[in-house]
Amino acid sequence: MHIISISTSAAALELHWSDHITSQYPFIWLRDIDPLGFHPQTKERIFDLTSVPFDIQPRQVRLTTRGVELQWPRETQSSVFSSQLLFDYRQDCALADAAQVDYQSWQGDFIPPRYLAEQMQQPLAMAPLLQDLKRYGLVIVTGLEGEQGGEKFADLIGFKRETNFGVMFEVINKAEPNNLAYTSVALPLHTDLPNQELPPGYQFLHCITNAAQGGESILADGFAIVEEMREQATALFNLLSSQSMPFRFHDNSVDIRFRHPIIGLNEQQQINSFIFNAHLAAGPDFIAANGLEYYRAYRELISRVRHPKYCLELKLQAGEMMIFDNRRVLHGRNAFDPSSGKRHLRGYYIDRSEVDSRLRIIARDNEIN
Repeated sequence: MHIISISTSAAALELHWSDHITSQYPFIWLRDIDPLGFHPQTKERIFDLTSVPFDIQPRQVRLTTRGVELQWPRETQSSVFSSQLLFDYRQDCALADAAQVDYQSWQGDFIPPRYLAEQMQQPLAMAPLLQDLKRYGLVIVTGLEGEQGGEKFADLIGFKRETNFGVMFEVINKAEPNNLAYTSVALPLHTDLPNQELPPGYQFLHCITNAAQGGESILADGFAIVEEMREQATALFNLLSSQSMPFRFHDNSVDIRFRHPIIGLNEQQQINSFIFNAHLAAGPDFIAANGLEYYRAYRELISRVRHPKYCLELKLQAGEMMIFDNRRVLHGRNAFDPSSGKRHLRGYYIDRSEVDSRLRIIARDNEIN
């Protein structure tokens, strides 16, 4: 794709491309993304936007073999915008993003993609796993060796997230638990740590041993649940996406609270998060106006979460690890009998931004090579 011709208006540069597309770039925007305005090593902007007038116009605009060359007032050096840079930005001035993967919702008959751990050592082999993780919110890694295999797997992706439970946490039956996960009772479907200002992005649960009777993992796609709710009970959906729910976790050491809408929407009103944990919900603390209506919506949501059609049940085997989006996929488990055998899962969190970063780096390095 190449530039056929250029023209200007009072406020913008206009480019005419060989595919008959015309794109416009405001001059103030061009001045702000000028490659000369970034530090050559850190890539951080050193240009001060307030140092130029808002209605800035170039003194000269030329199409050269290097791209589009602009000469700004009171500047001695011309700014050169390559054709590739301008092409990358031509659709709504947004860069292409290798981490942008549209989600696909699923129900209880879903078969999670499985990946062999030893094949994930190469970055290009890791890319499909991360793409599926973003697409479905759930993947399973097999063939992890030793008790540290799951923990070491994180090094292929990014930094682990530390919480009040530490960096690593052991999901075992404890004598003095401070969380239902550390018991043998049935654990209802939920997402973790909604009481945090930013609940963790992805959870990694490595099965070290799973010999007890019961203890099957249960998972459900929260996006699928609320998609259907949006279609069938729009008013209730709107309450859960506009009104925040208070969450709280407290023990002898901490008292951590935060409020979130259970259903998160982006600027385009697309679902981008589902934060649900009935056993950490502090209870809606508003009485007037729509308090009863919110409770109606919340009860309806709980009923939908429990519907069998959404629930996927599986029993992890030693050496397997499930990775799931903690702000989308609900997880829980059946009760188990600790006297029948040992059940030990080891877990940690990695934020969404780490997964996105790894996908972008893999894509960038692949382009270079």
